[in-house]
Amino acid sequence: MRLQEIPSKIIDIETLGKGKESIVLVFSEGILKYTQLPPYGEIKIVTHDNKVTRVNFNEGELFK
Repeated sequence: MRLQEIPSKIIDIETLGKGKESIVLVFSEGILKYTQLPPYGEIKIVTHDNKVTRVNFNEGELFK
């Protein structure tokens, strides 16, 4: 699972989840990304200086 940028300036949240899956929206420095949440597990969102710096999916993923 990787964060995906939202292609439009208008967000249609109903189509992001494509059903009843749980999703997470991350907004930092004018960038909005989303991903589906796993059925189980842990995702950590790391911040520094009021900015999202990393989203960890076990191995980690840089937000930028």
